[in-house]
Amino acid sequence: MEFEISDFEERDRPELRNLYHNVKRDTFRWMGVPDNNEDTFDRDTKGEEILVIKKGDEIAGFVSVWLPDNFIHHLYVLKQYQRMGLGKNLVNAVRARLKGPLSLKCIEENVSAVKFYESTGWKAKSKGISDHGMYIVFELK
Repeated sequence: MEFEISDFEERDRPELRNLYHNVKRDTFRWMGVPDNNEDTFDRDTKGEEILVIKKGDEIAGFVSVWLPDNFIHHLYVLKQYQRMGLGKNLVNAVRARLKGPLSLKCIEENVSAVKFYESTGWKAKSKGISDHGMYIVFELK
């Protein structure tokens, strides 16, 4: 079965809440156990454009974008679907909809994500520090 990208629909929300929590828990281990109340996903993506990638009825990942800045705020793919091109496909779907370069921040400790962005054409533009550690600002033209 193929993967399909579509716009967020309200019926996706419960599954996205779980996906968001599970990927954060499995990926951001240095941050401790993430908050898992229902409002976390809703709060963290409020006002953002969301695209989902599905295999049949199962959501395999999503991307959320703050449109005023072409800023990818979240790019999450379930562990069993990582390294299959889904993240790249989500980014390409965003690029097809928006004009101008995209940007995002990536925590340096998230080594696999840093490698992903570097290998898919993103360029490091600057570095900074947040409550979660050192981060890199990437840009994709």
